[in-house]
Amino acid sequence: MKKWKKIAAVLAAAMVLSLGMSSMAYAAAGEINVNGMGVVMADPDTAKISLTVETMGKTSEAAQKENNLILQKVTKAMQNMGVTKENIVTTYTSVYPQYNYNDETGKRVITGYQSYTDLQVTTKDIDNAGKYIDAALKAGATGTNGVDFSVADQSQYYGQALQIAVKNAGKSAQSIADAYGRQLGEVVSVTENSRNAYYTESVSMNKMMATEDSAAAGGTTISYGKIQITANISVTYNF
Repeated sequence: MKKWKKIAAVLAAAMVLSLGMSSMAYAAAGEINVNGMGVVMADPDTAKISLTVETMGKTSEAAQKENNLILQKVTKAMQNMGVTKENIVTTYTSVYPQYNYNDETGKRVITGYQSYTDLQVTTKDIDNAGKYIDAALKAGATGTNGVDFSVADQSQYYGQALQIAVKNAGKSAQSIADAYGRQLGEVVSVTENSRNAYYTESVSMNKMMATEDSAAAGGTTISYGKIQITANISVTYNF
């Protein structure tokens, strides 16, 4: 019985020693987790022009028919400027009644119908986006909701932004290691967090709202800024 107790005590001591060594090894090892962001500025190469056509009629059919006729003219005008049919897309359309209230009866009375359509025109001719708006207004479009500039293929720029993000993450990790007076280890893991592309400047026009008058008077001029493409990553290093 005493011999068994002695063996158990030895085993227990070995387990404590083993656990202590394991704990020390874990404490000696460590990791650094850092984030890195890369930014690349790119010139836009695509313009998406939003046009509106709004018509009124005594019946819903009459309002829609008039709207369709104008859309055909606007589409033809865009095609005459070199825009392909595939790049002229209807993004929204609706027909709804217009009401007046009868003061005597307190009831709503339909006075007519309004047909409304949003048309999106995509072109690579970004420097002349204003000319497309003017041509559409001349053909019968009743307004515009502005122009959206973008980069059609962001892969090249995003790849550059990722490389910058990796370098920035490495610099941050090295600075932390230097501050602790320790050697920076190998990369353990890398996570791609997000990607973004957005304007650094807002698009501006020579008029707040383009109308038929702007097409008749000197034309619409549109300016644009560069697009900022960003990449964000998280990196874990041995430390």
